[in-house]
Amino acid sequence: MREEARHERQRETHRALYERFAAGTGLPIEQPSEPELTGTGDYCQSLAAAEDSWQEPADQEAPDGEGTDTRFLPAQAAAASDAPAFAGHEDAAQHYSHEPEAAQQAAVLSGDPHDDQVAQAAAGKAQRRKRTKRKRNLVMLATVLIFALVVTGSVYFVKSVLKQFNPDDYPGPGGAAVEFTVEDGWGLKIISRKLEELDVVSSDGLFTDAVADSEAQSKLIHPGTYLLKKQMPAADAADILVNQRPDKVFYIGLKANMRLDAAIKEIAKGSGLAEKDLQELAKKPQQFGLPASVPSLEGWLHPGEYRFPLNADAEEVLGELVKATKASLEQAGITDLEEGYRTLKVASILQAEARTPDYATVAGAIENRLDPGNRETHGLLQVDSSVIYGLDRYSLQFSAQEKQDASNKYNTYVHTGLPPTPLGSPANSAIEAAAHPESNGYYYWVTVNIETGETKFASTYAEHRQNQAEFRAWCNQNPGVC
Repeated sequence: MREEARHERQRETHRALYERFAAGTGLPIEQPSEPELTGTGDYCQSLAAAEDSWQEPADQEAPDGEGTDTRFLPAQAAAASDAPAFAGHEDAAQHYSHEPEAAQQAAVLSGDPHDDQVAQAAAGKAQRRKRTKRKRNLVMLATVLIFALVVTGSVYFVKSVLKQFNPDDYPGPGGAAVEFTVEDGWGLKIISRKLEELDVVSSDGLFTDAVADSEAQSKLIHPGTYLLKKQMPAADAADILVNQRPDKVFYIGLKANMRLDAAIKEIAKGSGLAEKDLQELAKKPQQFGLPASVPSLEGWLHPGEYRFPLNADAEEVLGELVKATKASLEQAGITDLEEGYRTLKVASILQAEARTPDYATVAGAIENRLDPGNRETHGLLQVDSSVIYGLDRYSLQFSAQEKQDASNKYNTYVHTGLPPTPLGSPANSAIEAAAHPESNGYYYWVTVNIETGETKFASTYAEHRQNQAEFRAWCNQNPGVC
């Protein structure tokens, strides 16, 4: 309504101007204020020219020969030189009636204070509209950003929850060995849950899926005891359990540095093979591709856990263990079996005398002692583990007389060089250290605390005596350990 009233006032203003112009009363029209409308300057000039003409004598003729009483007629005004100014005024009026700034410009032309207020109000409203639009855009942008953050956080949360209930499969190949017994009446659901509880598989669901995906004709898991590993891939566990009969295999487990006699007994116990047959074969190392300098399989029966078919014989079993030792030597970079045999001797001493973190350091000290030109031991190893092996004992304590007994071929306090055979079957870590000893200046080492395994090294015998005194003091405080 206000907009229509404004246009009506503009039309009345223009009509009044036209009537005054036609009647010849041009001067009372107020001059427009700044800013001027388009064409207003020409219009003012036309008004001034009309005023000058009106003040001329009445009997003066117009240049075109017509009477002065016709100079204010619309047709004559349109044909006069001031016509462009009037036409420009009409164009401006038409322009202002359609543009957003029309109210302000009309107010300038008419001089109406009310129109000026209307124009200012319209301008303020436009500014407020711009500010409102800007605020609305900012609110929308903030809303979009918050929504994006919420969606991103929700995705991560859902993923974490799903991973908790559906953990990733273990990459393999697995860790420590686990004996898993399937009882009569156990179904797949119970078996999978038990495997997850033992940390054999990461989730029972993965194992269930692995059984379903198995290529075995039968998906049954028969009762019995199976040898598995901690943190196995579900598919590997399924391959061992699905459609296998555990009573068709036997298991053997050998500890690191186990002596030959003890290893033979363990093999006979697990396999049902005759211990006598195993002992006889152990004295024929060349039958397993070993050098002629090797008198027995001592040191060659690699520690670990093995599974064999029930119909496996003694030669197959021992051959598999020897093969594992050769593979360990090759992994350490040793392919020559003569060199490998020497490495097994050093490794067996490391396994008996030192902790795993000290293997390389002790290996360096052993190589220093084996040098016949050294001024500390003159080529003598002087290791207790070798002496007690020759005495067929496991206790580290022996008498002064036994220490001087030259009949003991393993007495390294009397005989220079390495013992005749390894002292047991060393593990991979000991073989690796023996193959790559640390270069150092040590000749002596002693464990001063058996419970913690703390070992001290010395380059001279005087230093070593101080370390020995510390060890004896510890033994006096712990008589049940030493």
